[in-house]
Amino acid sequence: MACDFLLHVKGMQRYIDQEPDTIELTTEADLQGEEGVLFLRYAESELTGLAGTTTVFEIRRDRVILRRTGSVTSEMVFVRGNIHESLYNTPEGSLMITIRTTAIDDEMTLEGGNLHVAYDITIEGLGMGKIDYWLTVRPKTADGEGEL
Repeated sequence: MACDFLLHVKGMQRYIDQEPDTIELTTEADLQGEEGVLFLRYAESELTGLAGTTTVFEIRRDRVILRRTGSVTSEMVFVRGNIHESLYNTPEGSLMITIRTTAIDDEMTLEGGNLHVAYDITIEGLGMGKIDYWLTVRPKTADGEGEL
């Protein structure tokens, strides 16, 4: 995987009866495209608790699919207003998750850009809360850095 981009991810989780939790990370990523579809791929780390997992965002104008493979496997399909159910498989076991996408703001091109996905999440039938992810992708410069 050629990692010619820098990816900054900001995630905010607002679970019922808990204070909002925000995580941010910057990592190397690969961004490729074909026929109106972009694929953003990166390796998870200890920081996210998903070391040994590769995450791929398949980005289309009206749909985003998040796939994880490795130590954790899952697939979540985001289409504004739609509900998607899937298994979230971890070494500790599997959970049924249901998401209802509330927003997709896609400004991503082969040169980088921004993506925002927001959704309500239910785990094993219990309403859990709301999650927002903001992704910013920029090409790395000759010195290996990029401006995020």
